[in-house]
Amino acid sequence: MSIHPLPSVLLLGSGAVLLVVAAVLFARGVRQRRIAEGFRERAVETQAEVVGLEVKDVGLGSSPDTRYFLRVRFAPEGGAPVEAETLTDAPYPPPRVGDRVTVAYDPEHPARVDLVATERTVEGAGRTSFLLAWLTLAVALATPAAWLVLVLVVWTS
Repeated sequence: MSIHPLPSVLLLGSGAVLLVVAAVLFARGVRQRRIAEGFRERAVETQAEVVGLEVKDVGLGSSPDTRYFLRVRFAPEGGAPVEAETLTDAPYPPPRVGDRVTVAYDPEHPARVDLVATERTVEGAGRTSFLLAWLTLAVALATPAAWLVLVLVVWTS
């Protein structure tokens, strides 16, 4: 039985790199979740006028999932009027241009605005980063397993 050094270094090294990438993605997800929680704690509610509607198809495959993001205009406390797109999509059916909606905005960054109807929860915050972290972790754990298969099955023959 002989262990081949180049494939061994490549497989085990890539597994280690992927573990680091998974850790970074997980940390990014945690950071995104904390930012969302901080927004929720600082948010100030006010009335805003819908000045536009951005329609986005975000589904994969043959059936798109249509989401509606509102462009709203409002005047934050003691500040100039702000026009911004909401952070999350509006529930269906979306309000029409000219309608008034209740929004929550970050007083530190008034362009960060969300509909009060959708800003109560942070469960979706960081979801993509967490999913990518789990997938990367799975691949990171599979590479040493592949190396072990090479050692035990292929290189022992």
